[in-house]
Amino acid sequence: MSVDLDKENPDQLIGAPHPRQSTSLFGHQEAEFDFRQAMQAGKLHHAWLIQGRAGIGKATLAYRFAQMILARESPNILDNSPGQALDYSTTGAQLIQSNAHPNLLVLRRSWNSKTKKFRTTISVDDVRELQRFLGNTAGMGKWRVVIIDRADDLNMNAANALLKMLEEPPAFCLFLLVSSEQGKLPTTIISRCQKLRLQGLDTPTLQACVSHIAEQSQITLPTGEQLSVIFELAEGSPRAALEFTSGRTLEDYHEIRKILDLLPRMDPQAISALAERLSARAGEQDYHNFLHLLSSQIAHRIRQGVLTGSGDKHKLAQWTQLWETITLKKNETDLLNQDRGNFILDLFATIEETARCNGGLPIAPSDKL
Repeated sequence: MSVDLDKENPDQLIGAPHPRQSTSLFGHQEAEFDFRQAMQAGKLHHAWLIQGRAGIGKATLAYRFAQMILARESPNILDNSPGQALDYSTTGAQLIQSNAHPNLLVLRRSWNSKTKKFRTTISVDDVRELQRFLGNTAGMGKWRVVIIDRADDLNMNAANALLKMLEEPPAFCLFLLVSSEQGKLPTTIISRCQKLRLQGLDTPTLQACVSHIAEQSQITLPTGEQLSVIFELAEGSPRAALEFTSGRTLEDYHEIRKILDLLPRMDPQAISALAERLSARAGEQDYHNFLHLLSSQIAHRIRQGVLTGSGDKHKLAQWTQLWETITLKKNETDLLNQDRGNFILDLFATIEETARCNGGLPIAPSDKL
């Protein structure tokens, strides 16, 4: 099956269950334990920032928290062990699963019917919807929950409007901010949140999670060595693993290795063909997967150089700066809707220049990626 995005829900993979419909949690039991303890002690902070790399289960955890608050008619909702399946037979839980609970508001990027794309930010108009939500009488019980997925997408005006609500929060209101890009949120917002920093899943948990999702959906997983490589490339992210099952991920992975192994030499024809293919809108997921693999491979080799002492510290610092530049330039290209082919060509030109000045990237003999 081709893995794609659902136009009704930004960042959802078609065929995979939405995070609000996930009945089980894989990993992150410690974070859930901290939240449960705060609830039971009556010391629940009004705003929680759930941080971690994309696709590791942050939104799933946020919806579990929402159920703990809004579906309290389940008598044992706090008695289960962290990570254990919750009771989804109650009215409140079923309303959350169907995105129809009157006391739950989810802020996210909306779909632009004119451009046929998701808007790039959460706007101040969206936050005004939050103001109206908080101004209304709660429909079921006294608690209300606001999930902002992803808080990184708030533009400046929206962030400032949200800040005022976090500074003077209404009673019995819980804010859950999901963040994948550390550093994009204003420090003023971060300082008003209780932080939960999630790590990528370990390999056995990742395998169990991906297999569970595949069984519940239309996603067909590869087998054998191909699946093992995908798990390694996913770096603890079930979402990344599922995305990598489609398109040219494995072919691109080997091509990236070949390019980086040959530095400072490059094949201009191969780079041009690569830029032309990745610039096509039909290959949207291939484009994002390729850039993820490229930045991950550079970061991995930098780490290997540091750990083995096989690279000059100054030169490794230059490669680290390049790794950060890839992310910044990608975000700029997407935000301004610039030509992706030119971006790929410029990117490899920058990689080539960095290699000429600092040598190729170090790599340990035991490297598996």
